[in-house]
Amino acid sequence: MLMTTVDAKSIRTPEGNMPRVQWAVVESTQGTMPQIIEMGARILASTSAKEAGTYALYGVIEHDNPNLMRLLEIYESDEAYRIHSTSEAFQKYRAERLPILAGLKILPVNGIVLEQKERGVGSVVQTCHFEIAPINLAKFQQIISDEAVRAVHEDSGVMGAFVTAEQPRPNFLHTMIIFSDEDAAQKYFASNEYKTFRKQIEPLIKTEQVIYYNPTKISLSEKF
Repeated sequence: MLMTTVDAKSIRTPEGNMPRVQWAVVESTQGTMPQIIEMGARILASTSAKEAGTYALYGVIEHDNPNLMRLLEIYESDEAYRIHSTSEAFQKYRAERLPILAGLKILPVNGIVLEQKERGVGSVVQTCHFEIAPINLAKFQQIISDEAVRAVHEDSGVMGAFVTAEQPRPNFLHTMIIFSDEDAAQKYFASNEYKTFRKQIEPLIKTEQVIYYNPTKISLSEKF
């Protein structure tokens, strides 16, 4: 039985459906990512905060490639994404960053689990990219979904756990886990629950890529 120690919730639309989810990978020219971050904060942040349908924009900078930012974007609907992406503020941000933008990739995904604390701040993030044999996909999704929900509800330092599957390749999964700090991350990875989880999924994995990020500040969205 799940023992809830902190307030946590699933990200859903008012109708109880999975929202629109996508990953954005933004690459800057050499050494200019801080400028792109500043542009987003100056031009886009306040406008996005007022968009009821823009649920969450969680962005982090890769540790091994500081010119690359990965964002998990969650919107209430396709229409909410259209409103965000066609807004005057976004168009200004897009135009201003263009001279120092080296690459941009948008990856549409389906949400499998979108679980987070009701409020709080995270500073340590890890993402994983899994390739799973189709025959093992249902089992893998069930195990990783159960662990994501358990971790967010039971572990005070796990602020969010998000599991997504590519469109149209559902056996390629991308995950993000947000921790309150480094101590919380180390405690989670050393826990018996995590070790049991790893033993269950390792036989199901064809390939796995783990990506680490620079310490950051992610304020959890409270919009949904």
